Amino acid sequence: MEKIRRNKKVICIFLLPSLLIYLCFEVIPVFMSIYFSFNEWPGIQSVPLKFVGLQNFIQLFQNEIFLKSLRNIGIYVVISVLLQVPLGFGLGLLIHHFKRGKRFFKAAFFIPMILSVTAVSLLWNFIYFPTEKGILNNILLKAGLEGWMQQWLVNPKTSLICLIIVSTWTSVGYYMIICLAGLTSVPDSVVEAGALDGATGLRKLWYIYIPMLWDPIKMSTIMVITGVLKIFDTVYILTPTGGTNNSTIVPALLMYNEAYRYGHYGTGSAIATVIFVLSAAVSLISLKLMNRRESVEY
Repeated sequence: MEKIRRNKKVICIFLLPSLLIYLCFEVIPVFMSIYFSFNEWPGIQSVPLKFVGLQNFIQLFQNEIFLKSLRNIGIYVVISVLLQVPLGFGLGLLIHHFKRGKRFFKAAFFIPMILSVTAVSLLWNFIYFPTEKGILNNILLKAGLEGWMQQWLVNPKTSLICLIIVSTWTSVGYYMIICLAGLTSVPDSVVEAGALDGATGLRKLWYIYIPMLWDPIKMSTIMVITGVLKIFDTVYILTPTGGTNNSTIVPALLMYNEAYRYGHYGTGSAIATVIFVLSAAVSLISLKLMNRRESVEY
């Protein structure tokens, strides 16, 4: 067994299938997208590519819709981080202290994560339906709050926050599980010692749990940011046109529209490249911060 572990050829053979899949579906498409972003092309194989240099990027950052999509995704990222991570870890801490029903609540909050995005989006579409037939409007009507009834996905003031709520409901269970996994590494002796020193209630949360769970919190924050930067499916199903006055337009939806609806494949590839650069920048910054903390500790 030791010889097999040391045999680099055997290791390469076992890694080769995964490496080929990763190259074909991750690395090569990224470089092809970057290549197409410097060309003008309608996406038709018989039409030759026309090299335009940085023209696609220049036009992109002069496009008000693209700038609006960056603004929307910025709001989406900030609110999602402020909602998903605290709610997920709060639920994890709460369930951790339950004496009964832990499995039930874990399953109940994690189920939205394993459902298909289409099913979840259609469910929330029924909730947000604009007339009194919508579940939310029907509840408000029966509660005597007719003035609060809205066309939730049509009104520019409510449409984006409605999408953020859907994403939060879907993802919060995942970060709850990360929290519960992190809590297994918190020694009971540390919690008991903190209790003897007066760390109870919010003090226990601030001085014991948050420091001990800081690495999972950072990892979850980065996952929320990078996930939201690439979000497409929920927005496309609930507001396929980008909402009223582009109130819910995001870069990934704009990329789809430009490339596949309007045949501006070069512009769509340029948007994809911007999304890739933003995601990579966030990942590199987070790794740098984590490495800096490790160097300080050791």
